[in-house]
Amino acid sequence: MSIVSCGYKASPKQNAEEDFFLFTENLDLLRANEKTILECAEYFFCDIPFSFCSWPYVDGDGPLCLGFLLLGWRGKQLVEPCPDCAGHCLVTSFAGSPLSGGNSWTGFCSHCNKKHRKNNSAHMPFVERLRFIVNQRKQYPQTITRLEEYDAMKFTFAGHGLEPAKKVRPVTIDLYQPVPLAELIKELRNGTIRPKNPPKAK
Repeated sequence: MSIVSCGYKASPKQNAEEDFFLFTENLDLLRANEKTILECAEYFFCDIPFSFCSWPYVDGDGPLCLGFLLLGWRGKQLVEPCPDCAGHCLVTSFAGSPLSGGNSWTGFCSHCNKKHRKNNSAHMPFVERLRFIVNQRKQYPQTITRLEEYDAMKFTFAGHGLEPAKKVRPVTIDLYQPVPLAELIKELRNGTIRPKNPPKAK
C-alpha cells in the first residue's frame, strides 16, 4: 500500500476578490504597523483569506496568518523580484515539492501595484521557504492539543461483555481569537490599538 500526500488545498472562499482588494489597499497601513501587529497575538494570527502554503509529505503547510507574512517579508523569505518592474513582490502564497524543488508563488508588487503568479522562485530554494514556515508554526503556535479523559464503554469477554471505562482523546484548543482583517484595519485606522499580548514562543 502506498500513501500519497498532495498537500494543503485551499478552499474557494466567497468575496475573495474583495478580500484581496481590502488587503492590498491597506498594505502600507499594515506594514507601517508591523511592530504593533507582531506584539499582539489577536493581530498576529489575523486570517488572510487568500494566503496559504502547500506541499506534500511534510507537516506544516496550510493557511498563512498575517504575522507569518510580515516576518517573511522582513526576513526576505517571502519576497521575490517583480517580473514587470524593478520592485519586489511580497509573496502571499506558495506551493511546491520538497523532493523535486519545483514550486510556484503568488504575490503583490507594491511598486507597480500588480498581482503576480510565477513558477519557481528566483530568490531561494523552495525547501528554505518550507523550513521557514514550519519553524514559525513551532515557534508561534496558534493552537495546542491536549488529551481529555471521557467516559466510555469497553468490551470484555468476562462479565456482561460491555462495562464502563475511561478513555482519552485529543482535543484541539485555540490559544487566541484572531481579529478579522476588516476589523484589524478599522482599529489601526482609528488608533484603537489593543493591549500588547505577544504570541507565545515555544
